[in-house]
Amino acid sequence: MPTVINTNLASLFAQNSLTNAQNNLAQSVQRLSSGLRINSAKDDAAGLAIAQLMQSNINGVNQSIRNLSNATNLIQTADTSLATIQDVLLRMKQLSVQGYDGSLSAAQMVNVRTEISDLRDEINSTASRTVFNNINLLSGNRGVDASLGDVSKNQLLITTAVGDNGGDVGDASSPTNYSFGTASDFDLSWEASAPVNSDLYQLLQGDYELHSAEGSGVLTLARVDTATGDWLDSQSLSIADFEGSNSGTTTSSRTVNFDKFGLQLNFTTNVAQGETGSGAQIAFALTGETISIDGQSARITNIDIGDAGSGLYTFSQSANSELTLTHVYTDDLGNDITNEQTLTLADESFGKGETAKINFGQLGISLEIYNHQLNTADEIADAIIALENVTDGSGDTGQLYITGGGESTLKFQSGPDSSSFIAIKTLNINTESGSSDTSIKGLGSAINALETLSTGSDISAWQSAYSDLDTYITGALNYISQERAVYGSQMNRLGYLSTNLTAQSTNLQASRSSIIDTDFAAETAKLTRGQIMQQAATAMLAQANQMPNVVLSLLK
Repeated sequence: MPTVINTNLASLFAQNSLTNAQNNLAQSVQRLSSGLRINSAKDDAAGLAIAQLMQSNINGVNQSIRNLSNATNLIQTADTSLATIQDVLLRMKQLSVQGYDGSLSAAQMVNVRTEISDLRDEINSTASRTVFNNINLLSGNRGVDASLGDVSKNQLLITTAVGDNGGDVGDASSPTNYSFGTASDFDLSWEASAPVNSDLYQLLQGDYELHSAEGSGVLTLARVDTATGDWLDSQSLSIADFEGSNSGTTTSSRTVNFDKFGLQLNFTTNVAQGETGSGAQIAFALTGETISIDGQSARITNIDIGDAGSGLYTFSQSANSELTLTHVYTDDLGNDITNEQTLTLADESFGKGETAKINFGQLGISLEIYNHQLNTADEIADAIIALENVTDGSGDTGQLYITGGGESTLKFQSGPDSSSFIAIKTLNINTESGSSDTSIKGLGSAINALETLSTGSDISAWQSAYSDLDTYITGALNYISQERAVYGSQMNRLGYLSTNLTAQSTNLQASRSSIIDTDFAAETAKLTRGQIMQQAATAMLAQANQMPNVVLSLLK
């Protein structure tokens, strides 16, 4: 190797070695200080990807363990209540046998029945209050089908007295005539249409103005603040030309639908021979015209069915300010039952932007209705009475259907993937809300039949009623025993499953640890080696930096 000054190769080699030693030392310090072998993707890209996938599985498994703990608690809640109901049924069984005692008088039969009725009520109360995180475990899961319109209950539009209130363009019954071009004219009328944005606008009352720039052919409908004249919102649509024929006057119709507001303009044009009904002329001719809406607009925001029974509920107007809700259903004995409640609503406050609550407490149904507009009468009656007139696509008017009362299935994820789950069935032990079990339904019907008897009834009728009741009690006891057995087996299954998932989580964490965690024994050895290499490289760099001094001896 030649002796040179400008390029000190030994120093460069020493610098490179020192840089590598410092990098290795820094990496060891980082791993030892963080406890992680992989601190960034550059440390081990493949290892990082594997470790993150394992962490995803670990998170899923750990959450599944908590899910199964909730499932176990849910089943225990249901099983505890079933045990109580079973005890009640055992007492009811004793009473039904006692009621078959021929030595009892009719009055004593009534006393036995009184306790049976109270026990029935306690069964239903226990079923209703057995709730876990707002989930009914023993009283079924019910829903409401609101046939009050062709939209959902949260978008139901109630509109009353919507009509023209002195607007310039008239209405469908009295169209206004306009002239354009030569010997040509058009009529304009309007009508309400279903607004697209029904949650917000719902055909609000007030003034709507028409505007167009000359020659544009674009017609703008603007909703106006009646106090200030400012535009609150607007929608613009184009009007195409109307072509006349080569012989005689051409009459044609066209609709322009401002669906944002729920207003539809209807044009009927008469275009002279050889003329063109210019859409731009029509639009400009309407500039400054107004449409005024007088009416009430509201929507149902919530329907709470509470403890309402299944069946059909119908709204009707009893008097000018009264609303009646009628419930019709068929009991388990095939009898048609009708219940109804009437509310006087004239004094209810229902201002703009307010929500009114209409509570049919006797029937267990409550409505919340939001008012979009001002009501000059300051009462809710006019809007609510419209419930009886709203019609859906099938022709039903003003009806609610309370459905359900049966069982439902709750699914709990039991592994890292959504395909792994365990299903737990809720029950309906309520004797009055349509249980899926014939014994539970029959129990309610048998007690109802028993309650129709009086002290004047023949003893044989009493004994027959108690005999029927005894049959259903035995069936109900067997049904609950079967369901408790299912719940018990599921709790055992959940226990084994939780144990398995805990072991799986432990093994996954061990595997991930071997990939991502620092091996302190190996890494401290690397740290020691790195420190020694850094010191050696530093010393050699100092020696290399002195090597060019030998050139000075040659220059003397």
